[in-house]
Amino acid sequence: MPRSRQNMINETDMILLENIISKHQIGEVTASLIKQSWNRIDAIDESKTFRYESIEEFEKRLPHLNRLKEKATESFRPFADRYRTSLCAAMGVPMMDSISKASKAGIYEAFYELFGLVNAKAKRFGLAAIYSAMQGQKNDIPDTYNIIFDRDSPWTFRNEAEHMEEYARYHFNSYMINLVNATNPFGPVVELYEYGAADFIFMQTEKDGIIKEILATFHTVSTDIGNVIAVHMTGDDKMFHYRKWGEPYFTLHSIKAKTKLRIIGIADQRFAVD
Repeated sequence: MPRSRQNMINETDMILLENIISKHQIGEVTASLIKQSWNRIDAIDESKTFRYESIEEFEKRLPHLNRLKEKATESFRPFADRYRTSLCAAMGVPMMDSISKASKAGIYEAFYELFGLVNAKAKRFGLAAIYSAMQGQKNDIPDTYNIIFDRDSPWTFRNEAEHMEEYARYHFNSYMINLVNATNPFGPVVELYEYGAADFIFMQTEKDGIIKEILATFHTVSTDIGNVIAVHMTGDDKMFHYRKWGEPYFTLHSIKAKTKLRIIGIADQRFAVD
């Protein structure tokens, strides 16, 4: 029986992984950790992430999703408290620390090559996102948008899929390099991807005059109006918010009654106050 394309990719990846480990003469303990981290990242099934499930299916998963999100939030809170910064900015602290440790340990160059594999995985994640977006509800194309160069507006379904790929790359790479630390704060982030999150962003929100930083995850869901992106805020026990592919991140549509929640800021280059 002919080998599947996925099997061929997996074989190529493992050969490249072994070559990098051998080339840089990485010790047995670190090599084992690298392989464990890679296998976990590689096992994330983007075909399941980007399938459109019903609201009923999605809401059945919310109790466990909320537990995972609380765990991910608490993973970065010590860094936010220590440096008096946002949870979003706090994610950069262990990342930069792990880069420094990898450099001192003489394995920085090895990770530079390893990230080629991780980035290829993120590319496959992004490819699944673009196919999913083509089957979903999209925002209107701005008059200034150049459809060939995909520019003059950050708010398009293609840019949305690229953002998902970009953040998957950040998070997968951070998880991989943080193996040099005793504990890996990006472990709970990977758990969210394993549980079907398509994107993962801390957002500044306001409701009834109360401002909070809340972890938002995005999920592909089928509704009466079509295939959309569910915007799930930590603690929500129902699907309250959604947006179309390519709509600004501060756009929140309500499933039922008009939402009082507003997104007032995110640490992302695509955010702009309206």
